[in-house]
Amino acid sequence: MSKDRQASLRHGEPLGRRERDQARPEAVNKVAISDKAEAGSAAGLLSGCHHKRKPAPVFRETDMKLKERVLRRLNGQEVDMTPVGSTTTYGCVAFMKRCGVTRPEVDSDPQALALMAIAGHTVGGFDWIRAMGSDITAASELLGCKVHSPAPDAPYAIASHPCEHGDVDRLDCPDDLLSRGRMPAYREQFRILKAKFGKDLAIYGASEGPFTCAANLMDAAPLMKAAIEAPGKVEKVMAVTTETLIRMIRFAAGEGADYYCLAEPSSTPALLSPKYWDRFVGPYIRKIAESVPCPVVLHICGQTAPIIRSMCGTGVAGISIEEKMDMQSAVRIAHAMGVKVFGNVATAATLFSGTPEECRAEAMAALAAGTDFLCPGCGIDPNSPLDNVLQMRLSRDEKFGQPKFTPAERVAL
Repeated sequence: MSKDRQASLRHGEPLGRRERDQARPEAVNKVAISDKAEAGSAAGLLSGCHHKRKPAPVFRETDMKLKERVLRRLNGQEVDMTPVGSTTTYGCVAFMKRCGVTRPEVDSDPQALALMAIAGHTVGGFDWIRAMGSDITAASELLGCKVHSPAPDAPYAIASHPCEHGDVDRLDCPDDLLSRGRMPAYREQFRILKAKFGKDLAIYGASEGPFTCAANLMDAAPLMKAAIEAPGKVEKVMAVTTETLIRMIRFAAGEGADYYCLAEPSSTPALLSPKYWDRFVGPYIRKIAESVPCPVVLHICGQTAPIIRSMCGTGVAGISIEEKMDMQSAVRIAHAMGVKVFGNVATAATLFSGTPEECRAEAMAALAAGTDFLCPGCGIDPNSPLDNVLQMRLSRDEKFGQPKFTPAERVAL
């Protein structure tokens, strides 16, 4: 019995599944496949016979560039294979070691920021890379939040909430926004990344979204209480955080970002009901999406089934979901609304604390369920084993008949 056949049975894959995959237009667009493989595929599909020997994987030659693959998929066009990467944070300690850097440099020094972005591609095997650090506090810091000094395995976190007592009247988006906080470092990081990879890799900017920024300013519990008792205060804060994010995204697009991801963990249905989401989150995300020159991707943690149609109705190009949200259901709803889906290998249960075999199984399941971008369901935990993170790339390449990826031992500019 062939190794491929043994693997097929071991993973519960019925004979003929690879043949069906090869026959799908998405899998074979702009791809050269031998006549022999095509004939075998057709025979498997037509006969439905489960006793024939499964053909060996066929290496598929493709001239599609990584940047083209990512941007075509985000724009709803056909691609040669599913892009793999992360649209959330990936400040992995394993990446830091191969870059020769650590925190706080990786969140504030332009060269260290650039090295960590590059490590996502050369060490993690990602098809695209992230600029603007690996935390979701940058916008909040610009508006007055203090942040904790990070540890190697713990990114910046909010240390103070300047509006927690409801004093929002003096809150405003400052004129010198782009010279505050880490924005100058981000500008230099973009310059480095654009010069090195601008023609070859898609680069995305990212930060907290407007509601999570509001939660950082007011603290989560007072914000939720104010949404009920003093909605005008919440609307005041949201107006400021929305304007701040619009300016940050315009900055990122001007510096070379191909898209921007807004992380909104504070707006998960576990904390905010769909009714309040539609009032205090959705309209502001839509305003951002309509006011910036690049596509926006919206990430929300947890079980997002109650709000997924609202998420897709904000004008964003993509949504990022955790494993708690069923991928097939998300794809069906999102695609009907012209939106792409990122996800959804579990970050805590699998990438952080699971085995490589479990990571592979979840990656393959997400691919089979139709994810548009194979990604973690949320930000990668800093202490996630590299072998686990690599399973996303290895699984994608296995499914699409690509040679095995080997991570770089060192990362340099």
